[in-house]
Amino acid sequence: MGFGGDSNSIAEKPEENDDNKKLLPPLAPMPPLENVGGYCVIKERMTQALRYFKELTELNVLAQVWAPVRNGNRYVLTTSGQPFVLDPHSNGLHQYRTVSLMYTFAVDGENDGSLGLPGRVFQQKLPEWTPNVLYYSSKEYPRRDHAQHYNVRGSLALPVFEPALQSCVGVLELIMTSQKINYAPEVDKICKALEVGFLLTWLIMPIICSCLTNIM
Repeated sequence: MGFGGDSNSIAEKPEENDDNKKLLPPLAPMPPLENVGGYCVIKERMTQALRYFKELTELNVLAQVWAPVRNGNRYVLTTSGQPFVLDPHSNGLHQYRTVSLMYTFAVDGENDGSLGLPGRVFQQKLPEWTPNVLYYSSKEYPRRDHAQHYNVRGSLALPVFEPALQSCVGVLELIMTSQKINYAPEVDKICKALEVGFLLTWLIMPIICSCLTNIM
């Protein structure tokens, strides 16, 4: 378990991916983030969930949280300073974590095309996954060149909800060094981990897991 931070940021500018798999309608809009106490509680819950996820999962995976923060007059997603777990023996994933710290994603409705993968998931409140991030164009996935360099392949991004607010409070991104077709086992582990942190991803997990198994 660790925390990372970097004051430098680069906004991703992706295009919509026509092959996105979209499931379930959005819930509520972004919660107010001025409540620092509430933000810290959610961050601690995310940390608790990732600790449990680390116990359940195999190595060769980077799991990192993207959370909305205020940047001047705008809201952006960042993984800097957010909880993450990472295979300590994978230098490629460690380097890719460092790369991710340099990116932010505008999510306040004035994105100018700079949503990025985590931003798309956060704004649409829907999951997005790919067997191989190299299937994206550089516009859809601006970290593509870094992914190729550090041998990043499969990726799954899930919206995370706080049950009391019924709103999306962040995105959990899984990054792997091998191609991945069926993400149902990972989704099941994530659901169990989020329950430990009193958080949720989708509302009807058996249906989601079935869809992930059948359509990939």
